[in-house]
Amino acid sequence: MNHAVAVAAAMVAAGIALGGGAIGAAVGDGLVGSAWIQGVSRQPELEGRLRTNMFLIVGLVEAMYFINLALGFVFIYAIGTPVT
Repeated sequence: MNHAVAVAAAMVAAGIALGGGAIGAAVGDGLVGSAWIQGVSRQPELEGRLRTNMFLIVGLVEAMYFINLALGFVFIYAIGTPVT
């Protein structure tokens, strides 16, 4: 296979993976925010505890996206580096 074609395919695959990861992170953040609003509206006295948990979960969801980003760059580098 031509090296340029392999690099182009790796970049397209990484773009698709990053797009899917971004959509997943956005949906996860939306679900967490919705659950937080519902929890605070049901029990306003727990707002502080719920906010702490919300930020923890949002941080973990966003961390998964950045891990996806880093792995995309690793795969592009691994495929883009010619074997000598």
